[in-house]
Amino acid sequence: MDITTNGFERRWSAIFLAMYLLIILPFPVFFSTDYIAGWLGVPVFIYGWLIHASLVFGLIALFAWQCLQRPEYQDLPGEEA
Repeated sequence: MDITTNGFERRWSAIFLAMYLLIILPFPVFFSTDYIAGWLGVPVFIYGWLIHASLVFGLIALFAWQCLQRPEYQDLPGEEA
């Protein structure tokens, strides 16, 4: 089973690739050479990174939960009932 034949893996690969591409683009909320003050004087890019990181961790948790619901993850090889 690989990304070309499995729609589930293709969809999640596209989601994580999109999150990677979003973070490497030089948007001001992720990268700034000038100080742009945010709430409490913290630079805006710190909040951008924190929001992006929490979103990625949430997506990882959702991916893991959906993986464990799939039939190929239910029976482990060598496990006899």
